[in-house]
Amino acid sequence: MMALHSRIGSFLVAGAMLATVGFLACGDSGTDGDEPGAEGGAANAEPLFRAVQADLVRTCGGANGSCHVRGAQAPHWLGDPDPYLSAKKYRGIIPATQDVGDSIILTQVEHAGPSLKRFPDLYDRTASWITAETPQPPLPNTGAFFVVEGFNNINLDTVASGLAGGRLTFLATDGSNGTLVLTSLRFFAPPTSNVKVESPFFVILPRSGKVKAEPEKNGFKGELTIPAGTSVELFDGKMILTQWEPTGQLKIVFSKLETTPGQGPSGGCTALDVFKEKAMPALRAQVQVTGDDDNDGGVVDGGVIGVGSCAGCHGAGDEPDGGAPPAVNAMNLRALDTDPAVACGFARTHINFQNKPQSLILLNPQGKANPNHPVKPLAADDPIIKGLEAWVNAEQQ
Repeated sequence: MMALHSRIGSFLVAGAMLATVGFLACGDSGTDGDEPGAEGGAANAEPLFRAVQADLVRTCGGANGSCHVRGAQAPHWLGDPDPYLSAKKYRGIIPATQDVGDSIILTQVEHAGPSLKRFPDLYDRTASWITAETPQPPLPNTGAFFVVEGFNNINLDTVASGLAGGRLTFLATDGSNGTLVLTSLRFFAPPTSNVKVESPFFVILPRSGKVKAEPEKNGFKGELTIPAGTSVELFDGKMILTQWEPTGQLKIVFSKLETTPGQGPSGGCTALDVFKEKAMPALRAQVQVTGDDDNDGGVVDGGVIGVGSCAGCHGAGDEPDGGAPPAVNAMNLRALDTDPAVACGFARTHINFQNKPQSLILLNPQGKANPNHPVKPLAADDPIIKGLEAWVNAEQQ
């Protein structure tokens, strides 16, 4: 189980960047710094580097250049014959995100060599050079957010103008050896904006360590258009991130993002009568609830701890801290009894209109999507699945 959060399916979106990130220490292999980074730079950037070059070489190069100048193992980002060209081309120094705060040397922690933060004047002058080299403004991005195992819902309101109401969802599984697997990646466009995104990539922000902003490795290539009020799979819908630390954060950066006015479906159900007749009884029917060792008194992961219903979990009241339960955040069915049309609208967002059998509202109860959905998987011919399926098939986009 992922150590980020003990609650199945919960999520937390944080807008703050990590305060401490780093880069390869003297003694690291440097193998992931061999590809060139930014090739450009403002005309006034080189003089700023030349003014700080000697101090950087003295501070980071090591005795007689034994570290970042010509060391046997450390990355040569101050390498001969020209430290300026070496530094400018070393991936991550001029950040791919175009956000100066993501530079791997400005936030280096103490390692075999010192952190630049130990030398405020040197830090400021280096930051001035990197700022001059970095194209502006920063690329559109989600800001930093924590990841939890299971369902994650990332609000896109602040990413760009016209994205209010947009969101990106995915299922996260913490694999072995620092691997994070993201599946069911979907982009939801706002109801009144068409969205076009180009070559998004994932940036890993460790709690302490090097920012990993590698578009070629952790991103998609090409354009994707999402009509207003609809959702589409984000490229191939899956991303595997390595060198993941469960205490870290992610952010999603878009090489380009555009919105244009549009008018999507009203969001209301087109088959409300079928929802009332077929789906509502299915959502109220009893299911076997499972849990993990953290909340069931010792029952092994996936063990049955009681009975409940889809409506019971997804329609539950606020928790003691005042926040909505994870299940409600994932799909809000609180209005099922008082206003079925509202509940139907929320449930409808979990229909995949391009491939209805792959709708999350059908897959999750069968144990085929979210690996931590706390329900004992149902058979495809279970009355609950058949009831939901009848409504899903009746809904029109």
